[in-house]
Formats: sequence, structure tokens, C-alpha cells
Amino acid sequence: MKQRIGYFVPATLGMLTAFGPIVTDFYLPSMPEMQEYFRTSPSMVAMSLTAGMIGLALGQILIGPLSDKWGRKRLLTASMLLFAVASVLCMFAPNVYVFNAMRVLQGFGGAGGVVLSKSISADMYTGKELADFMAVLAAINGIAPIVAPVLGGTMANFTSWKGVFCLLLVIGILLMACSVRLRETLPPEKRTRQSVWHAYGNLLRVFRNRRFTLSTLAMMLTFFTFFAYISSSPFIFQQIYGLSPFEYSLCFGLNALMIGVGSALAVRFHHQNTALKWGSIDFMVSAVLVAMCQCFRLPLAVLMPCYIYMLLSFGLMQPVATAIALDAERDNAGAASAVFGAAGFMAGALASPLVSMGNILVSTSVVMLVGALGCLCLTLPLCAAVKQEGMKKLRGE
Repeated sequence: MKQRIGYFVPATLGMLTAFGPIVTDFYLPSMPEMQEYFRTSPSMVAMSLTAGMIGLALGQILIGPLSDKWGRKRLLTASMLLFAVASVLCMFAPNVYVFNAMRVLQGFGGAGGVVLSKSISADMYTGKELADFMAVLAAINGIAPIVAPVLGGTMANFTSWKGVFCLLLVIGILLMACSVRLRETLPPEKRTRQSVWHAYGNLLRVFRNRRFTLSTLAMMLTFFTFFAYISSSPFIFQQIYGLSPFEYSLCFGLNALMIGVGSALAVRFHHQNTALKWGSIDFMVSAVLVAMCQCFRLPLAVLMPCYIYMLLSFGLMQPVATAIALDAERDNAGAASAVFGAAGFMAGALASPLVSMGNILVSTSVVMLVGALGCLCLTLPLCAAVKQEGMKKLRGE
């Protein structure tokens, strides 16, 4: 039976899960302005996205296993404090190199919210209930990438990019206050009693589980496609299609809304496999359509529905794959959440510089197709493994 937890916990965990888009999406409309401010190239500004995602990946790898030994709440509060401090340092960076370094630190702080929100969810729920709760978080999470670029685009009309990072500072402080109010979900008797080094060893041990490995690699390739869109969209929409920062933020927000819609639809499927299988097939088809639109430079009115289709499919897969991965390694929830979350941002860190190579429309299309095809190839055997595990449980094996 589901616990009665009210609205505060899912709302807080949803926003903490959203630190991926919070770290990346808020300042996307300001990237062309930042290029001029730092007097640098678009690729160096795009590297700030890579820097943030490297911090998000490394932070999850380090914080996740530690939470299995020391608990969730203290590490979560410390992470939010680090995020707030790093936001201040970003605002006062003298050049793009220092700014990118501070972005790593900012991503590291945000990683605590991403990894620990998933671990806390796994502490509270299991099985189908975990999948449903992750879908609720994903739907709440969908608000961040809708609001973030719209706020960023609106602020770009009234203030500089530093004003956007001032807003990030405020968000970090508010979420730190919310983290203090959360209860500890991993009591001392349930924490690992092994050494810290043994806790970090769990980062490799989780890959012994086939379901965890397949779901993690499948979502890693999905994020490879997703972050190709994230990092290339400011330049494609604004410099190629001529949108203003605010117009771009509206298009980006509409696409982000589709992620939340897809996550909400995932709950409607009776079997996890159905949502995952059809989501991966739709994701592949939509990536092909987006690539065709970009390579032939079709009008934005044709490209936008294809992006909407792709992000709806992404939202359909995300909560199901996350629940499968965490449920498969329940005894090592912190390490499993760390590896699962870090894999996605590592894929993003790789995709961001690749889309800037050569013609951005062609390179983005190639990266998207590679990620979508790899995801489909891994999702089909994952669905078979989940189905087999379900049959074993029914037989009582």
C-alpha cells in the first residue's frame, strides 16, 4: 500500500530530480549573449554545458554510494549549499575558462539533488508503485524545463546572463531549505556497514545485474540523443531559424512539456514493457524524422512537430527505465542511482561538443540517430529480461 506522504515530499523530490534541466536549461537563451560577453566561440560557450554535465556525472558517482553508508539527508543539504555557492562563483567568473570550471562545481552540487531524490524514492517504494511514483516525479520534473528557458528568455530581455545565475542562486537556497525539512529515509540499521571503499565498489557490482545494465545503457543512449537536442537547439533555433531568445524559450518549453506528458502517459500502461517498447520504437522513428527535417532545412513548422514527437517518446521511456534499474538493485540503491544518473550526463557531456563539429544541422542529426538506434537495440532485450523475471515471480521461483 502506498504511503501517505502529502504534496511536500513529491514536489521537493520532483524539483531535486530536475537539477539536470535546472543546470542546463535556464541559461540556454543567453548563450549567444555569453559568447559576446566572454569574446569567445560558440563551441567554448557550449563547453559550459559539457562542464555542467561532467559535474552532474561525477557528483552522482561520488555522492550516491556515500548516501548508502551515511544516509540521504545530510548529503542532500550539503549538495544544495555547494550549488548555491557555485552559482555565485559563476556570476563573477572573469573569463570563459573560469566560468566553465565553476560550472563543473555547480553541476557537482546539483548532482546531489538528482541522485538522492532517486535513492529516497527507492527507499519509499518498490515495483509498480516505484514506477508510478517515478512517473509522478518525472511529470513534476517536466515543469522545470518548461519554466526554466521561458524565465531565462524573459530575463534576457531585462537583464544580462548574470541575472539568470542570480535566479539559480535563489533556487539553490530554497531547495536547501526544503531539504532540511525532509525526513531521513535510510535509517542507520539499513545503511551499509562496509567501508567507504566497499561502498564505491558497489558502483561496479551493480553491473552484474543484467536488467540494471541494459536499462542503464539504453537510457544512456537516449540521453545521447536528448542532449544533442539540448546543446544544439539555441544555435539552430536562434541563429538558423532566426527566433528571438523569448521565442526560442517558448518552443523549448513546449518541447519540454511533451516530456511531462509522456511521463504521465507511462502510468496508464498496465505493463512496464509496453510503455518501454513502444517508447523506444517511437523514439527511433521521431529521430529519423527530425534528422530529415534538419538535413533538408525544412520550415520550422515542419521541424517542431517532429521534435514534439521525439520528446514525448523520451518522456514515455524515462520513468519506466529508471524504475526497472533501481528496482533491480534495491540493496544498493545509492550506487545504482549514481551509476544510472551519471551515465545519462556522461552521454550528454560527449554529445554536446560533437554537435558543434562541422555543419550543426548535419552533426546533430547524426548524433541523434546513433543514440536512438542504440537505445532501440538495447530496449528490446531489456523488455524480454523484465518479462522473464515477472514470470519467475509468478511461478514463485
